[in-house]
Amino acid sequence: MGQTGSKVMSKISSSFTYHGSPSEDFEGAERAVASFKGTPFVYSRQGSMYFDEDGDLAHEFYEEVAPKKRGGKKRMRRIDKNLRPQGEVKYKVPCLHVDFPIILYSD
Repeated sequence: MGQTGSKVMSKISSSFTYHGSPSEDFEGAERAVASFKGTPFVYSRQGSMYFDEDGDLAHEFYEEVAPKKRGGKKRMRRIDKNLRPQGEVKYKVPCLHVDFPIILYSD
């Protein structure tokens, strides 16, 4: 393994070492938070489901279609007309925005 192994180990160990001071990191975090526009919390999202004519809520709707010939198999056809989007769905607990520039860490 010799020299190649030690090169690999030095690259791996150098990728995990931190050479900055904690005060520099803190100042960078303050600037990143100050540059973030808006609130870091998300209270709602756009729903991905639909309501049909009867008021049922689902991702997709299908109807059973009778065969054209006698003795044929029944099949399912997807419905895509007369559907209303669900709209905005509120979260029970607010979430952090995806673009918020702070990494949270917990032991």
